[in-house]
Amino acid sequence: MNLAQLLASGGSGLLWCGIGLFAFLLLVFILRDIVWFLRYPFLLLNWLQWTLYNPLRDTWTDPSSSRAAWVFSLLRYSFIAPVWWLLMHLILCPLRLINALYFNIVLYWSVIFCDSISEWLHPRLKYGSYRGIKAWFIYFPKRLFNVFKRNGAALLEGILMTGVDIVFPTYTMYHGTSFKGIATNIAQEGRWLVGGGDYAGSGIYFGFYRKTAEHYAQGKDRALICARVTVFPCRNSATLPRRLRKKIGNDGAGISNGLPFPYRSIEHWRDHSYAQWFEYCLVQPGLAGKYVRTWRARPICVLKNDMPKRIWGGLSLWTGSAGGVWAIVFSWSVLAGAYYLSRFGISQSLETIAKLFK
Repeated sequence: MNLAQLLASGGSGLLWCGIGLFAFLLLVFILRDIVWFLRYPFLLLNWLQWTLYNPLRDTWTDPSSSRAAWVFSLLRYSFIAPVWWLLMHLILCPLRLINALYFNIVLYWSVIFCDSISEWLHPRLKYGSYRGIKAWFIYFPKRLFNVFKRNGAALLEGILMTGVDIVFPTYTMYHGTSFKGIATNIAQEGRWLVGGGDYAGSGIYFGFYRKTAEHYAQGKDRALICARVTVFPCRNSATLPRRLRKKIGNDGAGISNGLPFPYRSIEHWRDHSYAQWFEYCLVQPGLAGKYVRTWRARPICVLKNDMPKRIWGGLSLWTGSAGGVWAIVFSWSVLAGAYYLSRFGISQSLETIAKLFK
């Protein structure tokens, strides 16, 4: 091979490397947006689950009336409500799996991947005493390692939480706030600010529909956090005991502290001239004004101008607590038990369990 051929071959190789690098950077720039555009069928399944679990929801909107509380009690103590819920839970299992795979793995991982590559190539150039281009080169190997570390951890977390979402009813919901400071801190650290919630409970508030969260995200810096929220077990505020319904609008702490066991969240209908929608409060008794981490609310992406945006430092990879670990262990134990039961039958499964306790 002569010099001219060598130079031509090298130039061709550099050209293809440049095209490959450009294609890769373009993929990083648009990947999460493309995945986000695919959300509509999954949001439809999200709505279908929400509707079928409680088809009477739209009639339970007036906490000042005792009708909803009486109907709820009748359905609960006659076992109509538990049987309906269990039936829907079993029927909707494939839908929960499909939604969990998209939101927990596909969308969540695409956001983590794009953010980690952006951190690798375009970080904040402030590392201790190092600044600028020097810092970029010195910490380049560490950032490259973090690309593999974060993406591997994100996939593992997505898989683990998919099991949780199959066992526990979990919805995709929205939290309205400001982008700088609040939304970014929630995404980076996984800590939610517990509101005073003097209206329907002291806790973390979410909207099932985007317009609900947008009402609380005002101004030019508004942002929405798209999250997977496990509200189960949830109680509609109109079905609460009268002593708690009287507190709606003036004593959120009292509602949260008095919420009957085993309920961990409140569904409330806002009916004002400026708001008509259901809101959801993950109650956090005694923690108003504090930041908390909870496995029940896991940020998937932060939306600004209706599109996922980069979070400097990346999303928090684990927003749970000890309760989240137990939720994972319990969920995957249930799934393993269900698989064993379907494969080996009831009699052999009972024999196996009996041997374990001998």
